[in-house]
Amino acid sequence: MMEKICKRITMLLLVIMVTTQAFAQNSATEQIKRRAAEKVGLMNDYISYMANKKKSPKTRIYYKTKALRLFAGGGDNYEENGIQKEGVQMEVTSINRKTKSRRLMKTYFQSLIDSKYNDVQITSTDVADIKVSQLQRIGENLYVCTCYFEQAFIGYMDGRPVYKDITHKHVKCYVYAEETESGTEFMVLLGDVTADQTRKL
Repeated sequence: MMEKICKRITMLLLVIMVTTQAFAQNSATEQIKRRAAEKVGLMNDYISYMANKKKSPKTRIYYKTKALRLFAGGGDNYEENGIQKEGVQMEVTSINRKTKSRRLMKTYFQSLIDSKYNDVQITSTDVADIKVSQLQRIGENLYVCTCYFEQAFIGYMDGRPVYKDITHKHVKCYVYAEETESGTEFMVLLGDVTADQTRKL
């Protein structure tokens, strides 16, 4: 009788341990995905600030600097799977042309600051509504996921809108795991931004 009770207690403890580990893993995964979405939200905020002609040129350049820090390599050279890359890129589209183009992120950001429009309004998906894929391990202590969002663009000339579109985009996110004295810390850096579909707003 006592032996059966001991076996049941042992089995119960094992179930509790497995459940606890699974909960901890799920909790960490959700935390990382939330952090990735927040990084994408920051990127979108900074893009909106850079494009806003009501802000001073100095302020918009300040946000360009802050935005580049969100990306792998800080907008400069970085390595992926042993391959050196010139820098993260933004895919650019327009309803006025069929082809897409790719620009280095720092070049794209500067083009927002130097925009031909008198003013630009850019709005994006709220952080809470950004969709995040499952994490995928691609190396030792390195994971990737993808964030999906929409971005609306309105260009004004003489106070009236002359160009409007909305684009479905996704951005690759790199998640670096680092062991510290307080446990595992996760750092999220953004990669290339791809335009999936652009339509009239």
